[in-house]
This record gives sequence, C-alpha cells and structure tokens, in this order.
Amino acid sequence: MNSDSPRLSVIIPVYNGSDTLSRCLSALAASIVQEFETVVVDDGSLDDSAAVAGRFGVRLVRLEQNSGPAAARNTGVAVSAAPLLLFLDDDVIIPPSFLGSALKAIEERPVFSALFRAFGKETVPEDVCSRHKNLVHHWNHQTASSEAATFCGGFGLIRREAFLAVGGFDPQQRFLEDIDLGYRLHRMGHRIFLAKHLQATHAKVYTLVSLLRSDLCERALPWTRLMLKHRIFRFDLNTRLHNVLSVLAAYLLPVSVALDLHLRLAAGLVLLFLWLNRGFLVLGWREYGLAFAVRSALLCWLSCVASAVGVFLGVAGWVAGTAISQDRSLERVAQMRAAGPRPQGSGAR
Repeated sequence: MNSDSPRLSVIIPVYNGSDTLSRCLSALAASIVQEFETVVVDDGSLDDSAAVAGRFGVRLVRLEQNSGPAAARNTGVAVSAAPLLLFLDDDVIIPPSFLGSALKAIEERPVFSALFRAFGKETVPEDVCSRHKNLVHHWNHQTASSEAATFCGGFGLIRREAFLAVGGFDPQQRFLEDIDLGYRLHRMGHRIFLAKHLQATHAKVYTLVSLLRSDLCERALPWTRLMLKHRIFRFDLNTRLHNVLSVLAAYLLPVSVALDLHLRLAAGLVLLFLWLNRGFLVLGWREYGLAFAVRSALLCWLSCVASAVGVFLGVAGWVAGTAISQDRSLERVAQMRAAGPRPQGSGAR
C-alpha cells in the first residue's frame, strides 16, 4: 500500500469511526494502483479507531484531543510526501479502479488544481433516511456543473502546491471546511473539476434527527455564512435555482396553513414543491419504489424547512457580526480622533 516515492498521499481523518474505517481501508488496500502512501490521523478518538488503522500497516498520527477534520487533514498533509493529496473520509468505500481513474483524470487536466468525486446511488445502510441522503448527494453531483467553485473533503484530490498556496484547511471552520477551501481556491484562480464518473459508496448512517441537524447546523447555516464571507453566489450543487425555490415553497407551506390562507395556495405550494424536485423523486421511485419516493418527498420538505431556518440564522449572524465589526471600527476611529495628533519628533514607534 505504501511506496518510498509515492505519486499520491491518501489522508484519512477519523474520529470514533472504527465501525467504518475497516471497510474504508480494506477497499483502499484492494486498489489496482499501489503507488501511494496512506496517512490516518486519529483525531482524539475514544474508540479503537487507532487499533483498526494499525492492523493495515498505514502511517498513523494520533492527536491528543479532537480538533476537527480541518486540523486533522492539515496534520496529515504535514507528514505526507506526495505531490498529489487525496482526502478520504473514513466512511467512504472506493472501488479498486478508483485511484487509477482519479490520477488519470487530474493528469489529463493540467489546468485544474483539484477535483472531487460523486457518490454512487447505492449506500451501505439500507434505512430510508440514509438512502435518501445518499441519493440527494448523488443527484446533486450528477446534475451539477462539471467545473465547481467548491471542494469535497470526503473524496477530494488536490495538487500539493495549490493546497499550500491557499493555506490548507481553516482549523476554525468546524463544518464545511472543504467548501471554504474550495471557495479560496476559486477566488485565487484555481480550477476545480467535478469528476462525475468517479463514484464511491457511502457508509454513513443517518437518522431523522441527524439528517435534520446536518441540514440545519452543518450545511445551511455555515454554507450561508461562507457564501456571504467569500461573496460567491452560484446556482450549482445544493444552491441551484430549484433548491432555492424549494426552500421558499417548503417554508411558505406551513406559514400559509398557520395563517389560514386559501386552501388552493397550500395545494399550489405542494404541487410546486413536487414539480421542482420531480427529477430526484423519480430517481428515488426507480431505485427503491413508490413508498420510498413518498417518504423521500416528505424528507425533502423537512430538509428544506430546516435549511430555511439555517439560511435565516446564517444571514442574521453575518449581519450581526458585520455590525459589531463596524461598531468596533468606528470606536477605534473615535478614540484616535479623541487622542489628537501625535507630537512631532517624539521618536515614538
């Protein structure tokens, strides 16, 4: 699995991921291409993740306390050696041809600094919430633009010099640190390729609570802040026009019912929501049947409501933060004016 002069460094952060890490590393060991090194960064796990990694003979780095995926990935980069960096989550299972195809894709596109993959339609967990969320990821990737402004840490391949040029992942960004990295790459003129043909299997389990928590706290809220921070607004991936309109329709539906507005308005919003998401719902019907599609439609609606709350909180937090920053700036200016001009020839530094 490891090489003295690797073409590729595979960096896997893990936090209490012993249940999925074994599958991830087994799939990686079965790769057709073997010219790579594997660095597993145990991010202060409380389970036996480190022991699992040790059984595969990878390079293991252990952090004393949980620092988040951004810090863990940066740590992995610091001890790696290859000119190409591949970030892989511990719950992602790749096929044997995956690494070879990824290397070929980046080598055939020398003007691109990074690429990331898509999730396949299948997932390891067979419950409705996990299948639904995985299928959402798959649909968004397959219908998005091939040139992205974001990055994906679950599987993202990047040239080392580009990664270092933008300062790596931001350790202060606990969620969507990969989106933040992608935005910084994009703003510096680096191009990012969405390799839709590279598909991996997701082993992450979602419950209804964790799904809604993810959509609200780990996606909509931090993503809104990042878009406002970087001034990047694109109708792509999770933020395409039909996604925006779906969030609006999902939010207005309970509002119209609560305000006892005309029944036709509520029915129209339901039909509009279903029409906006028709492609995804048809895919779910074809893959798992009508009952799944009906449940998936309800999950879509709940996710959009959670996203609407996240967007509101994200905008409110950004506005409040901007106002505080402006107040502090004005306060500093007032203090400087009150202090008056500095005496000439004082020699002060």
